[in-house]
Amino acid sequence: MKTTSDPVLAVVIGVLAACLYLVGLALDLFWLKLLTKPWPVLMLAAAVWRHAGPGAGRHIARGLLAGAVGDICLALPDAFLPGMIAFAIGHGLYVAAFLKWSRRPALSLLVPIGIFAACGLWLMLPGAGPMTVPLLVYVLVIGAMIWRAAACTEDVNNNLLLRWGPLAGAVLFAFSDFLIGIHRFAHPLPGAAFAIILTYWAGQALFAATAIRIGNARAAVRTEQPL
Repeated sequence: MKTTSDPVLAVVIGVLAACLYLVGLALDLFWLKLLTKPWPVLMLAAAVWRHAGPGAGRHIARGLLAGAVGDICLALPDAFLPGMIAFAIGHGLYVAAFLKWSRRPALSLLVPIGIFAACGLWLMLPGAGPMTVPLLVYVLVIGAMIWRAAACTEDVNNNLLLRWGPLAGAVLFAFSDFLIGIHRFAHPLPGAAFAIILTYWAGQALFAATAIRIGNARAAVRTEQPL
């Protein structure tokens, strides 16, 4: 049974965890960061699972759960590759969700996305070493995710969030990953951790908000149909 307190509780937990994580980040407190990092995205996943309905909503919720696993991996030493795998799985789930929202080919959009991916690889590959193949695969997967998110913008009948939310979320997520890659494989970016986590959270929140909005809209259409 749904109660009005459910979304409030999720918001409180997510915001509190986010604030505590930022404190841990500022003070470099390992255990505080580890214990709080996954909770904002876990709360988004719970909200999407509860309110976005089946189909694409479930894919988005599972993608958010994969992101929470990736959050934990990246907070641990020597777990960068498992984190990449978790996030790549999440991107694959987002691709599946976006394909349910739009199947337009949007082939012209592959050009700017390809340029962005190529620039990132040009900067990161020289320092990737044994991570070269995983990095190539990951960039390919996130490029596909951005492409399918961008395809949603071609549906001019959607409102602002439904049309641009997936792409805005994808760009923010990609920017966060781009900063991580430059920091790890090219040269350190002092102070980038705050930009990385804030753009990442914003991207995930946009995916969640879009999924919930679409789920609610479809539920409203079903209730208005005559029996």
